[in-house]
Amino acid sequence: MATTDPANGSDSGIGEGLRSADSALADAGDALRVERRRTVDEREAFEAFRSRVRRIPAEATPTAGSALAASAATASAARADPSRLRGGTGGTGPGLVAIRNAYAETVMSVPHYEEEYNDTYERSLAEEFTPELAVALTREPTLREQSRSSLLTKTTEAIRRREEFLERLESESASVSRARETLSSIVEEIGSFSRREFETERFGALDAYRARLNVLAEKCDEVAARRQRARIDGEQWANVGEGASDVQTYLYQDLSVTYPVLAGVAAVGRRVESVRLDVERAMIYAESS
Repeated sequence: MATTDPANGSDSGIGEGLRSADSALADAGDALRVERRRTVDEREAFEAFRSRVRRIPAEATPTAGSALAASAATASAARADPSRLRGGTGGTGPGLVAIRNAYAETVMSVPHYEEEYNDTYERSLAEEFTPELAVALTREPTLREQSRSSLLTKTTEAIRRREEFLERLESESASVSRARETLSSIVEEIGSFSRREFETERFGALDAYRARLNVLAEKCDEVAARRQRARIDGEQWANVGEGASDVQTYLYQDLSVTYPVLAGVAAVGRRVESVRLDVERAMIYAESS
């Protein structure tokens, strides 16, 4: 969104607001790109995990010898990364060890895992699947067929959630881009108004300016209305992070403003209103055309 210098010193705050709004919209675009990359990484990680789980057979109650082998494998995995794998028991069967290793090497190995989640193995299972399944995979002695089947089902659901979220991100990205283009065109047109000497214009010309400024104000209102509808729609979508009331709050929680498009609309709307007031003041003293 291009910005223009205000027409006079009294509008310096508005001009700064336009620049801040443009920066927030640019940051929103960056945040969306990062979130999309991370979501794709997670979807692919869960797909890889599912493929590995399908190759891991369920098992019967272990014998003493197999239990010792499983215990050794578990100890080896814990030594590799104890902070991530803590939370399970030490004497699990080879199937559960294979599940743990597969999860650690796929889902827990996405580039942003430590920054965004930093969960232990058991906590991650509970968050992504269910606490009950997490217990079955970390505290049972063997990988039962019921647990394996549930894990495949829950993994497919995790993949589907990422795919649905990617669709949300695509829609949000298109919405932000559309809003930025609209606001940029308004700011550019306002710039042409700001360079005019309204005091020298005749009443008819000023009246035409005011009519056009009213149209620009309506465009701002339309952008705001679309974003409010998108925000309400986001409230109805449950798959957002903790502490986020809607998708936009989740996506932009690290930005300077929670709703960057609405902040942009407010800044541009103030600029439109400022110029319109200048026009209306000039109309009071203008000669008839």
